[in-house]
Amino acid sequence: MSIVNVTLEEILCARDARAAAQRRLLRTYRLPLVSFTMNIAGPVKFSPLIELAFDAGLEALRTALGQPVAAEIIRPATGCEALLVYDRPAAELKAACLKLETAAPVGRLYDFDVLDAEGKKLSRPCQRTCLICGAPVTACSRSRAHGLEAVTARTDEILTDFAAGFLASLAAEALEQEVRLTPKPGLVDQRNTGAHSDMDLPLFLRSIDVLTPYFRQMTMLGLTGADAAQLQALGVEAETAMFRATGGVNTHKGALFSFSVLLSALGRSLTMGGNVFSHAAAITAQLTPPKHTNGTAVAERYQVGGARAEAMAGFPTVRQAAALLEHHDPLTVLLWLMAHTEDSNLYHRGGAEGAAFVKQQAAAILQAPPENRPVQAEALDQALIARELSPGGCADLLALALFLQMLPAGLTSQCLL
Repeated sequence: MSIVNVTLEEILCARDARAAAQRRLLRTYRLPLVSFTMNIAGPVKFSPLIELAFDAGLEALRTALGQPVAAEIIRPATGCEALLVYDRPAAELKAACLKLETAAPVGRLYDFDVLDAEGKKLSRPCQRTCLICGAPVTACSRSRAHGLEAVTARTDEILTDFAAGFLASLAAEALEQEVRLTPKPGLVDQRNTGAHSDMDLPLFLRSIDVLTPYFRQMTMLGLTGADAAQLQALGVEAETAMFRATGGVNTHKGALFSFSVLLSALGRSLTMGGNVFSHAAAITAQLTPPKHTNGTAVAERYQVGGARAEAMAGFPTVRQAAALLEHHDPLTVLLWLMAHTEDSNLYHRGGAEGAAFVKQQAAAILQAPPENRPVQAEALDQALIARELSPGGCADLLALALFLQMLPAGLTSQCLL
């Protein structure tokens, strides 16, 4: 990860170039525009953490205002910039931007300028507050009440806290998307409980709610450089909380392990640099292997890997599934996983014969036209229920792939490639 100190001259040149681009877009479209930059003090204006917050701000703008008529986005060392043209009243744009600036702590680092169709900048109704003390920012800035070191430290704190919460929320969203996907052969979904008599959709949702704060802590451990022993201890605590919430039912034990490794690895990548999957493999190697579990029994008997082997290898199956999601729907990707993965849960429930049956059936459905797959998946669901077969490992892999697909483009280019 290359961190660059920029000069005042470079910052001023970037500001002039941005103003010229604004004038060009106003002449071309004759519509209001939003100019979005990050309010970062000091000579470092660009880092993976800053870019993550910027990308989240862009997505929040799109959620609030829809797709712009035109957009120009650049990510130089002088800081991320977005110029977004909207066919909406400038006052409406300003109101949405002000709301984003105040909705969460990270909004204090967002700098939204709104220009009307004539190029006039809309003023804000009240001053922004100081990052450190909450007083009007102009007074603190004029008196130099707080040193640069204090301001940058507070900025880093906001960015780190935001990253942990943001990535944890994406993990929870991915798990919820996976469990709500319907139909899912042999698995809990919105249609039925699959091959499970002890769990249902509400139980899964309750489990996700309980695990989400732990996902945040796991990401923070990676962001702050904590060792694998601390991650493993937190994982044990999270697993205990899960079982307490589910009455002892194993809803997410495998997913919890995989997400804890991946989230911690993402935290390391954001602050230390390096490829997230290399970090994941290194973290997994430092974790004490489990003993006397269904997964270890299956591995010894059938010589197949599980969640630990996938993480140790840098999540190759998850990465392939995420790539397939670029062009295929989640059901098709789940079927692909069922056809190609050695799912230890299937071996535990049905032995080698049961695992082979699921592979063959999933592969056959993949040969059908996409529009026919849901009906055939429902038929396979009944067959797996009758055999008490549940491809739970494939479900976990799909959730991880969905999570990778949700990550902002900037994070993908910085940490995943």
